[in-house]
Amino acid sequence: MGLIIRQSIKSSVGYYLGVILGAINTLFIATYYLSVDELAISRLLIENSLLFATFVHLGSPYIIDRFFSRFKNSEKGNDGMLGLMLLFPVLGFILFLIPLLFVNAGFKELFLEKSPSLIPFLWMSIPMSLFWSLTMVLEAYSRANKRIAVPTFLRETLYRILNIATIVIYGSGYISFYAFLILNVIILLVIFVLLLIYLNRLGVLHLNLNFIRFDKNILKEMAKFGGFVLIGSLGVNLVMFIDRNIIAQEIGTQAVAIFVIASYIATTIEIPAKALKSISSPILADNLFHSKMSKVDEIYKKSALNLMLIGGIMLVLVCVNIESLLSLLPKKDIYMQGKWIVIVIATAKWIDMSLGLNSEIIAFSKYYKVNTVLVILMAILVVSLNYLFIPTLGLMGSAVATATVTLISGAFRLLFVRYKFGMNPLSIRELYILFLFSGLFMIGIIIPDLGTTTAELIGTIALKSLLILSAFIMVLIRFNISQDITYLYQNIKRKALD
Repeated sequence: MGLIIRQSIKSSVGYYLGVILGAINTLFIATYYLSVDELAISRLLIENSLLFATFVHLGSPYIIDRFFSRFKNSEKGNDGMLGLMLLFPVLGFILFLIPLLFVNAGFKELFLEKSPSLIPFLWMSIPMSLFWSLTMVLEAYSRANKRIAVPTFLRETLYRILNIATIVIYGSGYISFYAFLILNVIILLVIFVLLLIYLNRLGVLHLNLNFIRFDKNILKEMAKFGGFVLIGSLGVNLVMFIDRNIIAQEIGTQAVAIFVIASYIATTIEIPAKALKSISSPILADNLFHSKMSKVDEIYKKSALNLMLIGGIMLVLVCVNIESLLSLLPKKDIYMQGKWIVIVIATAKWIDMSLGLNSEIIAFSKYYKVNTVLVILMAILVVSLNYLFIPTLGLMGSAVATATVTLISGAFRLLFVRYKFGMNPLSIRELYILFLFSGLFMIGIIIPDLGTTTAELIGTIALKSLLILSAFIMVLIRFNISQDITYLYQNIKRKALD
């Protein structure tokens, strides 16, 4: 088994273990041990630090992805590229701090009326952003050296284990909330140090100054590329995280906590699709590079169909089980307010998934800059719509804003791909699939709930999910709706019988 395959398998294990730990932590441990206010503060600090890190790293992780092969030379310490890339976040951090000193007071005032409890802790996002940035650089460097398993484990698994541990320690009364947040900062530093140790043990931790001999034209090209990517990444993170800050300003920290939990549940429908996209993207990129458009069209149509099926069944399961799931959470009376937020955001994400790999096709083509421009426009739109909808619709206004931006961007990419490449992933078959999911949803509604105790709620979720999944798989196989899924089913069945 080759190195890349071994690393991919190990990385997948670490990623999905992290997903499981993240779900347990977000839905049960954090909601049990942390008050609504504390959960909102801790999540806002983490998400703001990720947002700030996008600026602080100055595009250095992406520069490594694109340019490392030009400088790869173990005997010369890769010409000092790692040393140069680690200087980027340090420089970015300094550049970030300078304007922050002037707007700090004004930034705090945004939260003074509705979320005053957040203000004393806002500063913690600043060191966290530096540690995130440095870690991202090391992860990219490790990736460039074809080592992804350990970095994935550290970020996706160990980080969540340590985070869970600090929550339990605080919730058990051993430390203060302030100490709990400080520990969250320290955890990021620990992850960074562990990555340094790992790279050193691999023998690739070259922190020399050979980069001073870099050709000025190459440095200029790297800086230009990094700046372009930085703008796009900043837009992506604004779309992902800015709504929480606006909710904190306009409504309060309790609303933030409700939105965090609801949006987390909504995004679970995308988890299986990430694996499909990761498999399809390299093949798609290769065929686009070699102008094999008939193959691109085939992948485009198949991916849209499979994403619609995978996301659709996840959406049905979420919708029919949402009340039971929220009833299982600690402080259920509070988090139950997020029920319709889950449904609105999840539905928008499913529709976007069902339109296929439009973003990937654009990204791997000569029109890749369109994605960056679109992301910037999305960021502006999501901010505008949040401020527009929240005063009249309350917390639901933020969900509507998120759903609207998701649908608009998805529709634009679909139309752009159709116009530039002449491809359309949708057909009458998708309408039949919509009827299928409507029927499965009705099955879930008709099945009665077993009761309100914890065991009965879990039983209700298990029963509805089992019956819906059984009916879904039976229809898929009987009518061969997806050749890929039918092939996978037959493969599993054959191996089970052998």
